[in-house]
Amino acid sequence: MPKINYSPHDDCGVFGIISKNSNKISSELIVNAIECIRYRGSKYGAGFAAFNLNGDNEIYKIKAFVTDDDTVDIIRNHLLDISTIKSQNVTKLSSMNNWEAEIHCSNNLTLTNTINKINAELVDDSNYKGRIYSFGNFVDVYKDIGYPIDVAQSTGLLDNPVEADMWIAHTRQPTNSPGLLPIWSHPFNSYNSAIVHNGDISSFGANIEFLQSRGITSLVGTDSEVVAYIIDYLTRVENLSMNDVATILSNPYEDFLDRWGLVKSDYVSDLLTKYKGSQLDGPFTIIAGNATSNDLQMLCLVDRSKLRPAVIGEDDDYIFMASEECQIKLLSPSADIWTPSPGRFVLASKRNGLMESGRDDLILRSYASTLNPEFSKLNSDDDVILDGKLFNSNALNSAILNKIKQCNDPITVKNVSGHRYLGIGINQKTSLNIYGTPGNCMANFNKGGQITVFGSAQDNVADAMYEGEIIIHGDARDVLGQALQGGRIFVRGNVGNRALIQMREYKDKKPIVIIGGRADDYFGEYMSGGLGVVLGLNHKEQYISSQLVGNFVATGMLRGKIYIRGKVNSNSIALSPPREDILNYLDFLLLEKIISGNDLSSIKTLKHFDMKILEKHLPENAFNRIKKLFANKYSAKLIVDYRTLNNNDKLNISSHIEDFCNIFDISNETLDSILSSKFTVITTPDSIDNETGVIGSEE
Repeated sequence: MPKINYSPHDDCGVFGIISKNSNKISSELIVNAIECIRYRGSKYGAGFAAFNLNGDNEIYKIKAFVTDDDTVDIIRNHLLDISTIKSQNVTKLSSMNNWEAEIHCSNNLTLTNTINKINAELVDDSNYKGRIYSFGNFVDVYKDIGYPIDVAQSTGLLDNPVEADMWIAHTRQPTNSPGLLPIWSHPFNSYNSAIVHNGDISSFGANIEFLQSRGITSLVGTDSEVVAYIIDYLTRVENLSMNDVATILSNPYEDFLDRWGLVKSDYVSDLLTKYKGSQLDGPFTIIAGNATSNDLQMLCLVDRSKLRPAVIGEDDDYIFMASEECQIKLLSPSADIWTPSPGRFVLASKRNGLMESGRDDLILRSYASTLNPEFSKLNSDDDVILDGKLFNSNALNSAILNKIKQCNDPITVKNVSGHRYLGIGINQKTSLNIYGTPGNCMANFNKGGQITVFGSAQDNVADAMYEGEIIIHGDARDVLGQALQGGRIFVRGNVGNRALIQMREYKDKKPIVIIGGRADDYFGEYMSGGLGVVLGLNHKEQYISSQLVGNFVATGMLRGKIYIRGKVNSNSIALSPPREDILNYLDFLLLEKIISGNDLSSIKTLKHFDMKILEKHLPENAFNRIKKLFANKYSAKLIVDYRTLNNNDKLNISSHIEDFCNIFDISNETLDSILSSKFTVITTPDSIDNETGVIGSEE
């Protein structure tokens, strides 16, 4: 495992792995996978939850943090009223004592009610004398104060490795609790459910009320814990499937279901209505585990705007869910990698493998997975070679900059695994080749040089880069090219959310970004210059008809041009008012007798509508009123055209696409196909070229 720089800190880090066959997973692997992103956490807590199918429906393992013998007596006496204690033991953690016992109980509802009562009794004026933090037939939680490696040591996972069918893990950066006691560390557990969480749950108040109305009152006051209790309640008490639970917790807007190609059936509507208080909101990534006597399931939830990172992986034996790609690659270098769409969920099962991928795209996997092994070998023995295994992030970047000062030879870095800030500060002509998975913030603020990545890159590549060239042979994750001010970026695979946000140009500085695959939501958000191109080369030619970008493309765009191969639905461009707001306003116009019942009925039957569609279906005076709904702070005058490239377009982008094809060894036949394809072209009046005038209207 590479040495990692431990500061500065990010949001929390999460990880999950489930075996698809009889292979057990050692705790040593899990410790490595969460420790390798130690910089995402702090000294205020980490933890692990192990899930196994070989449990007994009436035998439970109970774990509690305790301060003294009196606390143990309170817990034990309550449990003796409903169960038989088969064994018990007290051990010392780094922060508190840990009491654990194996009990026999024939009624899980009685047990959960008793544990709720015990935990309520152990709180005295917000002072915790103890806390039962783990109980279930098939789950076992290990957590404490400290970094992941510290917690693994204090809980015995290092000296006595544990094997399980499924694990989730966490490293903590406290936001909603002081973090002074291990009760606030993740995972949070309720019966056979456990979760780890990165982010904030802004629906916390509604979630608390939902649980309290169902008799669950003893909570530690952190927004993460409520999710574990909600999942347990919905699966165990309401007997809902994890797929239904995930749909409820994802809290989808009606137009999100529509965009995802899902039908808001009466069943889904009833679920969302009946369990309304359990829906989640806020920026979050959650990994949850749930166990029954028949199966284990692992769930990854991301919020509608995907404001916290989530990466999914799969190989022949395992399915992975993580904050960063380097965690997965550390355990499985050949794993297929993808990211879930914003607001979607990923669901995996011990019995059934991958059940929900989190995407509707036919092509899920990272292009880096298809790299020719010969091609991804080190370029030249004559290069200056650095081994990432020998450096933490800061030390590796310092070594790179020192080598650049010493010579002009190409510099190659091998065994890169999540190292951050690589290439920051390059301001001269040089060549840097990276083999592996560079971490967040690669090439930020650069003023020159060429960086080539033989693999995929993580978040925040090329923030505020001034000059230079970046070539990525795999994918790039979220927030590529934020405030990019110059140079070129070529990505052979896909990009995530918010690529090119605030990209700008000044005088002769015009940044160019070409994406070989597809892009997720908010592509070109607040863009104020430059060129962004999406080619869809990972898809078969007949699949180009499917949209290559997510939603909210060019939201708030002020200048520049975007070229997206194939058709982009008009309701995916910019940020339109919610469908519900439009329908409510139409109801008002009907009440005022400005439109007829037939006008309203015809619009309600439409699956999508925007200003152009509304203009066709409404009287002029009604349309002039409702179009004001589309004038908000996120709106800008966009000119959208779907057509083949004209001469001016080719003058702007052809040479860059040719360079792209040459770099990635793409055939002339494919190049010709690209240049003869239809594109969705998005620009603004301020960006219209004087030679061509106004771009044509949308077809």
